Amino acid sequence: MPRTKQISSLLSPFPANIGHRGAKGISPENTIVSFLMGSEYTNLFELDTMLCKTGEPVVIHDFTVDRTTDGTGAVRNLSLKELKSLESGLFFSEDFEGETIPTLQEVVESLPQTTIFDIELKSQQDPKEREQLVAKVLKLIDQFHLVTRSFVSSFDWEILKLIQKENPNLLRGYLLEKGDKLPANYLDYEPDLILPHFTSVTKEFVSQLKKENLGVVPYTVNDPSNWEKCLGAGVIGLISDFPDRLRDYLSTKK
Repeated sequence: MPRTKQISSLLSPFPANIGHRGAKGISPENTIVSFLMGSEYTNLFELDTMLCKTGEPVVIHDFTVDRTTDGTGAVRNLSLKELKSLESGLFFSEDFEGETIPTLQEVVESLPQTTIFDIELKSQQDPKEREQLVAKVLKLIDQFHLVTRSFVSSFDWEILKLIQKENPNLLRGYLLEKGDKLPANYLDYEPDLILPHFTSVTKEFVSQLKKENLGVVPYTVNDPSNWEKCLGAGVIGLISDFPDRLRDYLSTKK
C-alpha cells in the first residue's frame, strides 16, 4: 500500500508548493542560484539528475547541454570538469553570468537541512546506466540522510522498480508524459505518488487515484486558473516554475 502517512509528513500542509528545477521562472533552471532564490518562497524543490561521463550525478534537465549552456554535446559524453567549464546562467539573463551545472551533492549541500527534494532520475533506458545512476543517487541519499525528506521520481518506471528493490523506504513518484494515460497495470509498480502534466488533471482522474490512496502532484502548473482547477480536483501539491507567485496565491486560500 502507498505510504500515506509518510506522504502527509513530507508534503503537508497540503497543497505543497514545489519549485520546478529550483525556481525556473525567475532564474536559470537547475542552478545553485535558482534553488537559493526559490528557497525564499518554499522549501520543496523538484530537480533533474543524470550521470556525466565521469560518473557524477549532475543536475540538468536535458540530455544535452545545448539549450542551457554555451556548450554542445551529450551530458553522458562530457566529464564533470568539462561540464563545469560551461556557462549556465546567460541563457536566462546576463544577471546570472557565471553560473555552472551543479552536482546533485552540491545542490543538497547548498540548501538548509529542512529542504525537501523531488529527485527526478533521468536515463536513456540503458540497463547499465540505470543501475549506476540508482546506485549513485541512493548512496547520496543515505550519506545526507534524505530518506525522510525526499522522494524519487522518473518517467522511466524501470528506474523506480530498481529503487524499490534497493531502498523500499523511499517514496516513489511516477511521472506521466503530457497526454499519456495511466497504463492498466500501473498498480503493479506500487507507486506512492502520480505526477502527471497538469493538463491531465480532472476530478475523475484524482478521485480514481485517491481510492487507491495515491497522491497526485501535477507539474508545470504556472497560472492561477490552472492552480484553481488542480486544487479543485484534489491534488496534494503543485510543481511550478514560479514558487514565488504560487506562495502568494496559496496564502489567499488559508
